[in-house]
Amino acid sequence: MRQLLSIATLPLATTGLGLLMWSGMTTAALQMRPDGASTLHQLQWLGLFCGGLLVATSAVARRLLRLPASHDRGRTRMLVAAALALAAVLCVLLLGGAWAGQGPLLVALGIALLLAAFGSVAALATDLGAGPAPAPWRHPLVLPVQLLWAMTAGLALLYLLMDRLFTTGGDGRTMLLTLTGLGLCLAVCKGVYWHATGPTRAARRGARAGVPALLVLGPLLGWLLARADGMPTVVPLSLATVCVLGAALLDQHLFAREGADAMPASTEET
Repeated sequence: MRQLLSIATLPLATTGLGLLMWSGMTTAALQMRPDGASTLHQLQWLGLFCGGLLVATSAVARRLLRLPASHDRGRTRMLVAAALALAAVLCVLLLGGAWAGQGPLLVALGIALLLAAFGSVAALATDLGAGPAPAPWRHPLVLPVQLLWAMTAGLALLYLLMDRLFTTGGDGRTMLLTLTGLGLCLAVCKGVYWHATGPTRAARRGARAGVPALLVLGPLLGWLLARADGMPTVVPLSLATVCVLGAALLDQHLFAREGADAMPASTEET
């Protein structure tokens, strides 16, 4: 159980930050359309609250598990704290009805949150390769892969929240196709990364194949289910979200194992 929780802390943080990125961007974009802001402000503050809760839960879990402080560098802590603070301020303003008359302020705060959350994910990815990190963790593709994980998992949660708050109808199929496209991009990046870093003991057991399978086939299967008459949109969206989050956990498990396998070789090189 402790091992599972320790593996889940980074995907939990990146997923929450990804949800904050999308929530900040939609908050800023929708304030430019006052006619749509009033109907979607519930989605905005709920996304902000859930994203902040995921990031805070990850931080608390790391403290309780007493994990190594590789992700606790000053720059990273500052960016994550800024993202959480901006999300909290936006939540308070939206709940207080600021969407009705303080559009420019919400636009500025939404853009600032987007940048802070984006920078937090980038800092977390950079910290993975800091110090005496194994060679696979220092690969240049670690950064874009972590950003894609944040965007994909965060968007999956945002779509699920959107479906619970509003009747998405045929838009659910578009959402699932979007998740399929993001999953395909992420799977390609992971394939290039694995080809560059070489095989490991975990890879020889075929575990790597599960990541692209969950990323692409999960949302694609959800899209096929959404085409069935009478199928509630929440069912395929939930399936896609679970598959994306499961792929994130499996990938983090493999990432940690690959780093552990490479450590002897890295030590010999240095």
